[in-house]
Amino acid sequence: MKVFSSRAIRKIVNNLKHKKMFMIFITAAIFIFIIGIGIYRIKMSNYTVFEEIISKIQKLNEYEIDAVYYDEEKIIEGTEKIIYVNNTNKTLDSLYFHIYPNVFKKRDTVPFDKNEIEIAYINGFEPGYINIKSVKSTKEGLSYLIIGKGNSILKVKLNEGLEPEDSIKIYINFMVKIPPASGRFGYGKNTINIANWYPIAAVIDNSGWNLEPYYSIGDPFYSDVSNYRVTMTMPQNYIIASTGDLIKRESIEGNYKWSFEAKKVRDFAMIASSKYKIAEDDVDGIAVRSYYFDDESAEISLNAAKDAIKIFNKIFGKYPYKHFSVAASDFFIGGMEYPKLVFIDEGMYKGNDEILEYIIVHETAHQWWYGLVGNNEVKEAWLDEALTEYSTLLYYENKYGKEVKNKVYKEIILGGYNRFRSSIRDNKEVLLKDLGKFNNSREYHALVYCKGAMFFESLRRELGDKVFFDILKVYYDKYKYKNATTEDFIKLCEIVSDRELKSFFNKWLLGQKE
Repeated sequence: MKVFSSRAIRKIVNNLKHKKMFMIFITAAIFIFIIGIGIYRIKMSNYTVFEEIISKIQKLNEYEIDAVYYDEEKIIEGTEKIIYVNNTNKTLDSLYFHIYPNVFKKRDTVPFDKNEIEIAYINGFEPGYINIKSVKSTKEGLSYLIIGKGNSILKVKLNEGLEPEDSIKIYINFMVKIPPASGRFGYGKNTINIANWYPIAAVIDNSGWNLEPYYSIGDPFYSDVSNYRVTMTMPQNYIIASTGDLIKRESIEGNYKWSFEAKKVRDFAMIASSKYKIAEDDVDGIAVRSYYFDDESAEISLNAAKDAIKIFNKIFGKYPYKHFSVAASDFFIGGMEYPKLVFIDEGMYKGNDEILEYIIVHETAHQWWYGLVGNNEVKEAWLDEALTEYSTLLYYENKYGKEVKNKVYKEIILGGYNRFRSSIRDNKEVLLKDLGKFNNSREYHALVYCKGAMFFESLRRELGDKVFFDILKVYYDKYKYKNATTEDFIKLCEIVSDRELKSFFNKWLLGQKE
């Protein structure tokens, strides 16, 4: 963009003899200036993508949580202040929050398949839940209702409508009972898994409020990026791995008060253990940590996380946070992703090192696809899971070579899919559907993970490596800290490739014929 000096501008003005000409000049200059700063070009060899620079800047919600953990009772008492911003174009009369711990209150609502309950509760079922003690605004108390399947939704009625772009402070006092479950939320012999544990604002988008239940299939979460400040007071024998950056740790009457801060993250999770050892290293300026129990597993877990971060930084774009942690846990399902923190089944550390590496890499890839580029994991689970599974293959290709990648693809992806296909008769396979429409976890895994990864392999062959990897970089850059949809991804692929791809996507995602 050409820039004029103030002297040159004065000379031009002095030379203008008519006021009308002056106004035309000013109008034209302003127009050119707006166009110049409003649009930029991303050039990548054979295509050009235009993006608007000036767009509405969405303000983030703010969470401040002050919590105390009581070890004997396995209870957390907490206060939460949420500064909620109305980023819609309409007035809101009520706000909705997910209160996920309540689904653990009854055996018939826990988010496990029936054949998993005995594994999750190895010492027998006991309830977990969240009690909402009070909900207030800055000035007064607010009325609220507990609704939804498993009483997992908190509806807060506002005393005055919240106008677009306005914000309100909501104060919630709550108590959480942690169940003896080896899942995302629960405790076992080694760890206390504190995830999906506090009231978190539901997403409101073009379809309205998203109040889907906590399904036993998949990862049924959908949230906006927010800023967090969290304190957790626990006995001094515990070490905490967390989404947040540790600001300080204070000793208070036999306890430690851990203060964390996390900016621009989608959720906030913690895991605590009195048995943790920590291995740490740096990669690309990021502190990578492994929280482990047995010495022989420390190097494997740390190296897998480091190498994955380095490879994905190169392929997709730089990981923007200061740290990333991999934590061994009482978690029988394999692995689970949270911003800057992943849970890994501690049993995997005692078995096959190759499987451990695969799971760690998969969960690390989720830092890009779910953590940074978000999506509705209930309605469009394929969008993050399939891309994450294929990203795991890209790790093997970059670290070990194409031959190893192809072997992993054949054994894990094609093998998993073909074993599923051989056991069913239905020829129409739909990847893009709500979690509640999958028959079981086996079908979900075969279609969303395996066939989803097959789709990305096919898309790569269809478009060629140059365009395919440009798509991933542009997708990450465009939707980082936002929520994307399948339609967003299709449109982006079409723009970058300069091709019509709707029928190609429909064939894979909806089982339609081209």
